[in-house]
Amino acid sequence: MQKSPVVIPVNSSSKNHSVESKRNYEREFKDCLDYIDSYWDKIIHKPAKEKIHNNILSIPNHFITPNDKKFSHIFYWDTFFIFRGLMGTKKEWVMKEMIENFEYLFQKLGIIPNFSSHASIGRSQPPFLTTMILDTYKTFNNGNGSLSPLKMLGKSLLKPVSTFGHVKWLSKKISIAKKEYDMVWNNSAEYNHLVEKYNLNRYGDRDVGYAHSSELESGWDFTSRFYNKCNEFLPVDLNSYLYKYERDFELVSSLSDNTKEVNFWSDKAQERRKMMNKLFWNKEKGFFFDYDFVLKKQSPFYSLAGFVPLWAGIADLKQASQIVEKLFLFETEYGLTITAADSLARKDNLSKIPVAFRSLIKEVTKPKQWDYPNIWPPLEYLTVAGLLKYGFLKDAKRIMEKSVNAHAQIFRKYGTFFERIDAKLGDKPEKKAHYEIQSGFGWTNAIFYRYIKILQDLENGVDIYGFSNEENPPYDLKILN
Repeated sequence: MQKSPVVIPVNSSSKNHSVESKRNYEREFKDCLDYIDSYWDKIIHKPAKEKIHNNILSIPNHFITPNDKKFSHIFYWDTFFIFRGLMGTKKEWVMKEMIENFEYLFQKLGIIPNFSSHASIGRSQPPFLTTMILDTYKTFNNGNGSLSPLKMLGKSLLKPVSTFGHVKWLSKKISIAKKEYDMVWNNSAEYNHLVEKYNLNRYGDRDVGYAHSSELESGWDFTSRFYNKCNEFLPVDLNSYLYKYERDFELVSSLSDNTKEVNFWSDKAQERRKMMNKLFWNKEKGFFFDYDFVLKKQSPFYSLAGFVPLWAGIADLKQASQIVEKLFLFETEYGLTITAADSLARKDNLSKIPVAFRSLIKEVTKPKQWDYPNIWPPLEYLTVAGLLKYGFLKDAKRIMEKSVNAHAQIFRKYGTFFERIDAKLGDKPEKKAHYEIQSGFGWTNAIFYRYIKILQDLENGVDIYGFSNEENPPYDLKILN
């Protein structure tokens, strides 16, 4: 595996290609991009009234669903990834509508549910609200995704001009995210998310925080990563998302020159980062792992969640270089598998186990939907974005090219994209796991689109770091991420 250097000049993405030698990704994959563009109309819906009989909650604004067949609800974390394909397109208007929908659901239910159904109001999903708010603010502030960054606190933040009532819109929406942060993720009296001993968070639910519901809330339904006891783990990805919340709160506080707020959120973020490094980072293996707070031990299970600290900007320079050395555990000709094959349970001989227990052992240890050999676009995208932030351009480009080639091959065979790829089957996505594989598909389409845009920028020598002025990574990306 060819590795990129960690420390790179901000303008290192420029290339000295001749015009003739440049690759035109947008033209090469035009059929895929045209399909994606046309598919949005199938999954953008008009406001929906509440229907008890089929478990649909009211949605007051236009909304977007993962696909046009199985799903009629909005999903929390799906929406974040779908935003990757809406930014800079004629459909980006639905981003603001979705932020309004999430605010409505939170004000009504006291939680942003897993999906917009009565069946899920006791649990949430991986929290991405602050990033979606900032992406919406930035996108609409600059018109159709065109960026004009402003240096502020050493970060790229867009000028707070007239969009949505000046910075008031941003402040109002971020205040909802702060309530979500306090009331859902850090309210141990009502939810089961905060583990007070460590001041870190786990997946849980409103009632008992049992393993099944916790794993549904994680979005990884289901995976061997948590050994069927998700509620007993402090997950590295969840705490990375909440670290990002704290940094986003810090950033937005700076707009109103509220030094007290800036310092408060900066301290919160650094406290979380310090504890994450203490519990999640393994110096010997050079990787971030989940922490079992019941057994008080670090999990040895390798998953793409260990790359999320790159996306969130938690890792330092040395950690980043060590993490990237683990790409080989996940990389295939089609992209990155969600977990490492070597972390799955061995197929042991059960002949000495009483017959009554064999089926249970097989059920517990068998590979699950969010395990190797499946490639799931969401965590692959966060990994790629993290690689870009730390300057690993060659690695990021190689993975993006593998991914778009694989998904394009599937599209040209089946006329659609699928929610995941089985790395053993390649372009034969018929395998069934927890449920029948879904076509469409919102986050696959969106991430394919975003990869093409990034690849084209890199090919054209565009400085993807824009006005970033950091000497060392993590760098700000001019592209929304």
